[in-house]
Amino acid sequence: MQHVDPDGMIVTPNSGAVNPAAVIRLCEPVSGDLHLNFWVSQVPEGSRWHENGICYVSNAANNWGVPLPHDNTSGNTFLGFDFQLDDAQHIQLKCPLNHPLRFSAINLMTQADWKEYKKLVPKMDALYGGLMPLQN
Repeated sequence: MQHVDPDGMIVTPNSGAVNPAAVIRLCEPVSGDLHLNFWVSQVPEGSRWHENGICYVSNAANNWGVPLPHDNTSGNTFLGFDFQLDDAQHIQLKCPLNHPLRFSAINLMTQADWKEYKKLVPKMDALYGGLMPLQN
């Protein structure tokens, strides 16, 4: 993993890595209905992934979690996910087995805070190029 600016990082697969990822550990566990969003850059067509997911959020014990899906997309893409998890403490950002991936503007908040945030920025869809987070 390489930090490229205060808000972004590049995750690069090591030679022979089974599941290349960078793990972000929260200072303290959080529980409830959560929303995670971030930008990814230049996911090439035909990327090979270890598992079906660009991100995995797990609990403090690291024995249970929520996989978050991905699509192969070129250019810059804003991804957002709603999920429920108790004691969430680890965010694992994954990259393809065969290509580095840049993550930036990584935000974790409650779903209620996300709804309020969207009200504060009425034209958020324009801000994010029309790519609003998926509601799942």
